[in-house]
Amino acid sequence: MVQQVARSLQFFFSSSQYNDVDYIILAGGVASMQGLDTLVQDKLGTPATVANPFAEMSISSKVDAVALAGDAPAMMIACGLAMRSFD
Repeated sequence: MVQQVARSLQFFFSSSQYNDVDYIILAGGVASMQGLDTLVQDKLGTPATVANPFAEMSISSKVDAVALAGDAPAMMIACGLAMRSFD
């Protein structure tokens, strides 16, 4: 996984005017792997965190908050699409 992040950064640098990244946000199902953000940060030397689109939202008591937190990185697109209706 770290190699994939490194390759993505190499592609980004080669196809844009930028030559530095300030922060890495990991999203998708694999991003919820325990310790991945720390591993990426240690290997690449760039601060990294796991995306959570629900971090600043209030969650119903009917929702299992622990399960939602584990699935949150995989729900980035669905959450964004759902929020479009609130504009």
